[in-house]
Amino acid sequence: MAEPIKDKLTKNKKRLWLIILLLLLLIIVILIYLLLAYFKAPLPGVVDLNNNMNQEPIPLEEIIIPDSFNRPDGAVLADLTADAEREGTQELSPSINLLFVAQAFAERFGSYSNQGDYANFGDLKIFMTDSLDNWVQQTYIDELKKKNPDFNIYYALETKAISTEVLSLDESVGRAEIMVKTQRQEFDNDLVNPRVFYQDILLKMVKQNNEWKVDGAFWQ
Repeated sequence: MAEPIKDKLTKNKKRLWLIILLLLLLIIVILIYLLLAYFKAPLPGVVDLNNNMNQEPIPLEEIIIPDSFNRPDGAVLADLTADAEREGTQELSPSINLLFVAQAFAERFGSYSNQGDYANFGDLKIFMTDSLDNWVQQTYIDELKKKNPDFNIYYALETKAISTEVLSLDESVGRAEIMVKTQRQEFDNDLVNPRVFYQDILLKMVKQNNEWKVDGAFWQ
């Protein structure tokens, strides 16, 4: 009777090992399936280019360009409205041309440095009458040099026009007065922390050969 019992136990062990092997194989198959499913799924945020090739393009929101750039404290640095109007106009009206000359002159007239030898004033010749040009070259530049005689100590002013206002305009005689509001930065041996201040400049304009010229400039 002992021999049949031993055979029976042996058969039971074999059957048990077979069941264990089948379970292990089943677990391995399940793991492989899960891994394949995981790697096949698209990662979050990754665009499937193949699926999007035939899709309709997504319309972009219209970008609205502001009329002005502002500093964090609310001070306007540059009014872009007039520039946009000028770019879209083939021929400038007399008043717009007048304001353009006034704004360009104010910015260049108010920007200079002692180490640049005040060379920018030479570029203003096309904006000025001969009398104003002579005064700038013979008197005004010398006055600026006397205020900052030491060439080794850097001094500069940068000027940005904020707005322009026509105080008077007489096309028949070709005369006008324009007030330009500006923001100025003063660099007095300090390139990092300039002194920022606001100053108006009164420009007296005359029309010569159908072109507006600055005949007088007065800082207020």
